[in-house]
Amino acid sequence: MDSWARLHLVNRVLEAAPLLPFAVAFLRRRNIPYKLKPVYYYIGAEAFFFFLDRISRLTIRNNIYIYHLGTLLLVFFVAQTYRRLLPPSRVRAAIPISLILFSGVAFIDAAFLSGLFTYLNTYSHSFGCTILIVLALVHISHLINSSPYTALEKQPDFFLSVAVLLYSSCSIISFVAVKTIYTSDYDYHTTLNLDRLFTTPDVLLFAIAMALLAWMFAFYPLSTAPRRALPKWLHYSSWRPRPFRLLHQPLSEQLRNEELRKC
Repeated sequence: MDSWARLHLVNRVLEAAPLLPFAVAFLRRRNIPYKLKPVYYYIGAEAFFFFLDRISRLTIRNNIYIYHLGTLLLVFFVAQTYRRLLPPSRVRAAIPISLILFSGVAFIDAAFLSGLFTYLNTYSHSFGCTILIVLALVHISHLINSSPYTALEKQPDFFLSVAVLLYSSCSIISFVAVKTIYTSDYDYHTTLNLDRLFTTPDVLLFAIAMALLAWMFAFYPLSTAPRRALPKWLHYSSWRPRPFRLLHQPLSEQLRNEELRKC
């Protein structure tokens, strides 16, 4: 296996990263606060997209539309989360307006500029990630000002903003680079190798962002105690020693009947 094939394999493995935070959040779904519920729904959608991506690669040989849908859900769910986290302000009031503008850009990008099945949604993704970067910076500033004596790493919301900043800032560059590669006059193998090369940082940071979201959800207690989460037949407290039998009858019962006869 050459280096390009190994790089491709690493990218495919890292794409399974949403399964980790989804598993962590699913076990705590009843204790996740209302403000962070949209992030839980977004993680669930990303976990579904992971399997949908595999099916699309095998059947229609095209998974571009998943990037369009992923960007749409990323911006809407995360922006809705920041709308719940941020206090009343001009930034919070501007979130619905920015989402309306983003919806228009996403529609134009999918219908005319990039195509739903042709190229990556560079324009809508860049615009949406810019919105999220601004909201993440404002949110971190709010955390510092509202809780100056509480360490940031002790606040679950902080990991959301770090994940957003980490992934969104890099993905803009990656999307632009990949679309530039496919619109240039490179041969097939060069285009494929460059795609793998420029996609790797994006996928790697996406996996790190998913790990940060899993860390965020781990702050909250499990919905069910670990012992109660097991099936009943696995509870060691319900195990009982099997009774001794003689002639297909429990030995203890035979002894009891014998004592009753003597009385």
